[in-house]
Amino acid sequence: SEAVFWQQCLRSLRSLARDYATNNPNGKTATDFVAADSNPRDAQMADNLLWYLRQHPTEKVVCWGALPHFANRVETLGSDELRAYRPMGRAVKAALGPNQVYIMGTLAGGGTHGLVGTGWPGVPTPAPGTLEANLLALNAPYAFVSLKHDAPGLQLTTYAFDYQPLAGPWSEVVDGFLFLRSVEPPHLLAADSAAAVAAVAKGDSAAPAALAGLRPGSLNPAPGRGTATMRRSVAVADVSGVRTVRGVVLDQRRRQPVPYASVQLAGQGRGTVADAQGRFSLALPGPTDLQISSLGYEVATVQSPRGSEELTVLLTPASYALEEVRVASTRPLSAAEVLQRVVKRIPQNYEQQDYAAEVYTYRRLSSFDTLRLETETVGRLRVPAGYRHFTQGFMGLEDGVSFQPEQRHVLTEQGGVVSWLSVPALYTGTQGSALSAADPVRTSPLFGRRAGRRFVLKLDSVRRQGADTLYVLSFAARHGDHRSTGTYLMSGYQGRLLVRARDYAVLRYEALWQADTAATNATARKNSGRSNAVAHIYPHVFTADLTTHVVDYTKAANGRYYVRRS
Repeated sequence: SEAVFWQQCLRSLRSLARDYATNNPNGKTATDFVAADSNPRDAQMADNLLWYLRQHPTEKVVCWGALPHFANRVETLGSDELRAYRPMGRAVKAALGPNQVYIMGTLAGGGTHGLVGTGWPGVPTPAPGTLEANLLALNAPYAFVSLKHDAPGLQLTTYAFDYQPLAGPWSEVVDGFLFLRSVEPPHLLAADSAAAVAAVAKGDSAAPAALAGLRPGSLNPAPGRGTATMRRSVAVADVSGVRTVRGVVLDQRRRQPVPYASVQLAGQGRGTVADAQGRFSLALPGPTDLQISSLGYEVATVQSPRGSEELTVLLTPASYALEEVRVASTRPLSAAEVLQRVVKRIPQNYEQQDYAAEVYTYRRLSSFDTLRLETETVGRLRVPAGYRHFTQGFMGLEDGVSFQPEQRHVLTEQGGVVSWLSVPALYTGTQGSALSAADPVRTSPLFGRRAGRRFVLKLDSVRRQGADTLYVLSFAARHGDHRSTGTYLMSGYQGRLLVRARDYAVLRYEALWQADTAATNATARKNSGRSNAVAHIYPHVFTADLTTHVVDYTKAANGRYYVRRS
């Protein structure tokens, strides 16, 4: 991944060098420079953004910059100069499609604009009939104008480009406008104000006194504004009761840090984010409830400590959250008999139509004692009615699943990460991941007619949960072949089931696969140093390669069970 990044950097630098060698936009005066002189730069900016999106396919990316660069079809506006201009927004929207990109421009009704230290000219007074003039008449501090949905093709005149009036169908250029009644450019803090703000940031005990000595409006005084105006918009906070709470967020099972967990004040929508080691600090006005959450975990609510002790928060992985049960000693049926009844009731118990399930995947790769890769992914998996095998049956002719990622977090990534063509991604990674069905009842040989021959079965216990009787079965494949494990290059497949006695439905499935590293390592060593496809597929050897899969089933209104979470 690092090499790919530097390749893109070199590509961008080469484009910049070519532009300066043939055009040298910096050598032109304001009179000589035209919008089309920026075309090479905009083309490369678009290329960089599209490259970044390919590296982060599950992320929503927000870009901030000068509107002319992000605009779409500027040639539709009434300007001869803009007809030859090709902004980056136009290229990105053409590449991704109109519904994958939203372009929002800003409008101002008054105030000043400019860069720090360059002087601030006033925002021109909008002429009657322009969009800004109509918005000023609303007498609101800000407003949002949706052109894409509410005014497609409408001819408008705005000052959106460099505060110069331009007329045309602005819905072809931007999807919407954010209007601000008045704007001011950023400006530097006064020295005493900056010191006070720094004291607050560091938690200095002298911070309240430092703040108390400041006049309202002195923290960031806008030019041309009086104290009375600023007094209404800037207030000095009472921080006398504020204290800093420090803590760490851990995985309840592994007792390992949960990186970048969200720590929020309950019901207030503000807080902080833990660091890579799960540690956080948060200034609080007093004892209060905190809500801690992270991708793939149940939300935890705790009260902040009253003293100075560090807070330890344990998060329960969402995939493992179970209600408390009581253990009973009766054993009315054998494990084989229970599983036979489960298999017999599958056509009546389980959803046979298309449906979607929520899938959570956690992946961890270590090289000896060094953690090389750690990722989390959440998405929606569509499971078609005809899906029965993760390889899509004979010659791949069966229906397959489709996965739509919603969130992906790379918790740890170091150089030399195993490529996606390696054994874990091709084989063990398919179990319980986006390439596999979320529904093992449909695909696992455990739920086939010959399960009794292929698996060692054991009835661990019979539990009571409310009015329900639940069987807990453990299973282990007798052989590591694909007829028992459902996939290839496995040496082991085992787990347990939670079965409801009332209708013999599986409520929970837990499985562990162990890859046949002896076979894969032998192939890797045999082809090491060779320039062939096998060496590319098997570039590494593994001490252990394990995959777990946990599935929770729930009952729909039609009486059939489906995968709620995988």
